[in-house]
Amino acid sequence: METIGNYPTLADAELAQSLLEAEGIIATIPEEHIAGIDWRWATALQGIRLQVDEEDAEAARALLEEKGEIEHEPEQQLDLCPKCGSPEITESPWKRRLKAATMLMPVLLLVWPFVFAIEPKMKCMSCGHRWCSPK
Repeated sequence: METIGNYPTLADAELAQSLLEAEGIIATIPEEHIAGIDWRWATALQGIRLQVDEEDAEAARALLEEKGEIEHEPEQQLDLCPKCGSPEITESPWKRRLKAATMLMPVLLLVWPFVFAIEPKMKCMSCGHRWCSPK
């Protein structure tokens, strides 16, 4: 099996799976049951994978690109580091860590709306530069 997409939510992965299966391409979501238990598991798994047989991978990618369902890479890959110009940037992991902590302490869900009010800090993986991304 070959992974052809990594989706932020189970619903997005299931939509892409249904598009492929409508065209006769068998697709599976290995984390389907785990992510279905609790929405926060999608973050802990760093996305939900969509897989097809290796011989169907190219046709599946083409079909999903045609339908606009394939996420090439996270949007942060489209940005560049303002210091060195590298495309290898990522959000600081504190939001992912806080989301994972809510599985152990559900009371933290009460502060979740305030977390979205904070601008995400971006970090360049090449030079280590950090900055706030514009909203």
